[in-house]
Amino acid sequence: MRKTIVMLLAVWAAVSAAAQALPDKFEVKYKGKNHVQGVAVDTVAKCFYLSFTTSLVKTDYEGNVLASVDTINGHLGAMTFDAPSRKLYASLECKDDEIGQGIAKNLGKEAYSKESSRFYIVEADVDRLSGPGTPASEVMKFYPVTEAIRDYKTRYGCSGIDGVTIAPRIGKKPGKPCLYVAYGIYNDISRRDNDHQILLEYRLGKLQKHTAKYFVFTGNTNWGVQNLCYDANTGCVFMACYAGKKPEYPNYTLFAVPVMQKPGKKVLLGLENDGRHPVLALWNQGLLSSVKGVRGWRFGDAATGFCTTGDGVWYVSKSVKRGKMYTAAVRRLEWKGGPGEVPFNEVKR
Repeated sequence: MRKTIVMLLAVWAAVSAAAQALPDKFEVKYKGKNHVQGVAVDTVAKCFYLSFTTSLVKTDYEGNVLASVDTINGHLGAMTFDAPSRKLYASLECKDDEIGQGIAKNLGKEAYSKESSRFYIVEADVDRLSGPGTPASEVMKFYPVTEAIRDYKTRYGCSGIDGVTIAPRIGKKPGKPCLYVAYGIYNDISRRDNDHQILLEYRLGKLQKHTAKYFVFTGNTNWGVQNLCYDANTGCVFMACYAGKKPEYPNYTLFAVPVMQKPGKKVLLGLENDGRHPVLALWNQGLLSSVKGVRGWRFGDAATGFCTTGDGVWYVSKSVKRGKMYTAAVRRLEWKGGPGEVPFNEVKR
């Protein structure tokens, strides 16, 4: 018994020391033409990974750039880090809309057509990031998200994909984790088929085909889920969005979905002719609204980068403009929960 207590105290001390070593805030010493899209923390290598739309950047805890992959002809979005495999996963959009055209123009490359538009899960071996300007071919593998490619051309106001996270399989006993990819959805107040967030489920190591597709009723948002983050502390997948504009909805910017719920199946509002769809309910925490089933928070900072260590410590990355160029400010938050508009405390030490 005494040996067990000693071991537990040692583990607690190690976790506490790691948490103390994490930075409270820093500004990334990198400047580019595009704003920050996602952030992930690697407590083993003591570094952060950030996406700046066309670049993947690795920094130390002070924001110094250690390595990068540059001039990616696409929209590198949200990201999530899998510590056991040392793999970083991110979304990548290569498309023809205003975002894709702007990226191609900045890079001096040919823009994609509607027919050639593609969306990918990027798997990056972070230990192969050897310095600034590392070729993408040395670090990254690309897995097409065929379901989103099809929906982009036909349904749901789908603009592609963005948020990604690793979480336990929804509705199942704890086991091998899954990768979840969220759709981006255009802001369009004239449509009725765009009021749900959409999550695709993949088994890690088997990214060729999704195993489930879930719908979450939130009301329409601007560009859909920008960042997706599973938090072991609360048992929820958090969805960070830009606020929508439909006046009938509260237009929150942060929502949470408990993973230990049994998915339902129902005919959806705005999709009445589409049959029954697998659905997930939002967490019964956060601000109440007049719309049944919709709860959330007003915390827009999470949309440009959002990650957690799973023990109540969170990081957000926010775009900072320096002259004509962009970098990012990264700051630490702590979970507080409760009924307020923002469920985090700022760290002040």
